[in-house]
Amino acid sequence: MKRTDKYTKTRRGVSSLFLAVILSALILVECTFVAFVWNLDYALSVNTALKTQIDTILCDYNRQLFSVYGVYAFTLDEVDDECFYKALEINGLSSKSTLYATAYDEFTTEDLKTAINSYYWYRGTGISLRSVVDGYSTMIRELDDKGILNKVGEYMQSPASGYVTQMIKGSEDASQWIGKAGETLNIDELLEEAADLDDIRSDYKDTIKDLELDIDIDIAKWESLLDTMTFLESTMDTLTDSSDSVLTKMNVSHYCAYNFDCCFAPDGDASITGTEFSSIHGDKKADAEYIITGLDEYPACFKIEYLMVQVLIVSNMLKDYANEEFRNTMEVLGQIISTIISAVSEGAVNIDYRIIAAGLTYICAIFQSIKDFFRIIQGQRAVIFEYEGVEMVTFSYRDFLYLFCLCTPVEELLERSHVVLTRDYGELYKGITLEADFRGDTYSLSKSYQLYET
Repeated sequence: MKRTDKYTKTRRGVSSLFLAVILSALILVECTFVAFVWNLDYALSVNTALKTQIDTILCDYNRQLFSVYGVYAFTLDEVDDECFYKALEINGLSSKSTLYATAYDEFTTEDLKTAINSYYWYRGTGISLRSVVDGYSTMIRELDDKGILNKVGEYMQSPASGYVTQMIKGSEDASQWIGKAGETLNIDELLEEAADLDDIRSDYKDTIKDLELDIDIDIAKWESLLDTMTFLESTMDTLTDSSDSVLTKMNVSHYCAYNFDCCFAPDGDASITGTEFSSIHGDKKADAEYIITGLDEYPACFKIEYLMVQVLIVSNMLKDYANEEFRNTMEVLGQIISTIISAVSEGAVNIDYRIIAAGLTYICAIFQSIKDFFRIIQGQRAVIFEYEGVEMVTFSYRDFLYLFCLCTPVEELLERSHVVLTRDYGELYKGITLEADFRGDTYSLSKSYQLYET
């Protein structure tokens, strides 16, 4: 019987052992490579999910906010992580990452300015109202050139203003005042002029009646008129060039005057895009008035009304003074009143009749302006410039708001507009940073609307 040694080595055994060692190393390398690729694939999926999630958040901006105000922004209520996890599931990956929103980029007043300029890039026709600014600049220069303002100032500082106030507001009519001048004036020769003065007295009484309020119009105090003129003049000087800052000023002013709710709505009033303000915040708000003045509703409306009347007075003064017949009538009355004052004061008060004529022009402008004011707050338009009976420029309530916005620093307009938008739409954000972790690594992505990127 042949004996077999079971420990005898063969080539076949050595090869098997060699292949086992080699294959174990290869399998280790392959598994490591597969794990690396799998991890890389998951990392790419996390980045894709982050991009999908952040784009979804930015795409979920408030449509009305953009449509009416041209603002891309979102609120925290619109932020969730649903798209992130669904994007992982679509790639057949189970969620092993946690999503964090680590930073939010707030929507600022500087961003609002950028949005407004972009808004008017394709709505530039609204800026055609720059003619309003040019018109007021011309009007102010005309008043200065004709010396009306200087005469008004002299009249206000003289005792004559008190006498004229008594003639218009007192119980004595023109004939009685003329009679006080004694032999200096003959009432029979001044019937027409006496009737003109009585007409002014009648206009005063009618204006008080129309107000339907127990108040008095102080026609001897004109500081408010001069203050308003200074207020307008300083602004118009600033707006005479065409620099970028001035263009921004025009854009922001028009935006605030015509695109926010206001106290007195003209007929068919809505935003520039035709959106009714009731669909934005329900009850009527004095937002435009607040943006201009920085005051609460009633004080803001009162200040705007006050400014409106002053501007209307200025406009009516220029219109009346440009009317030769009216101007001649005022000069004749000025001569008569100057004589009456000299006689009544026994020569103590002597004033140039032309100064009194300017004062009478101002008084008549007050009465006309009150009527114009009521027309405006009822949704109608007032005539600002008129030439030979043709209405050249008319203003609605919002046109006045535009004028007053031009007189308000642009930084204040932007800050207050931002407050109103935040009230209506919540805290606004323009960008966000998202982070997700996986096996000790953190993946991050930040993004905001390109509109605000510089």
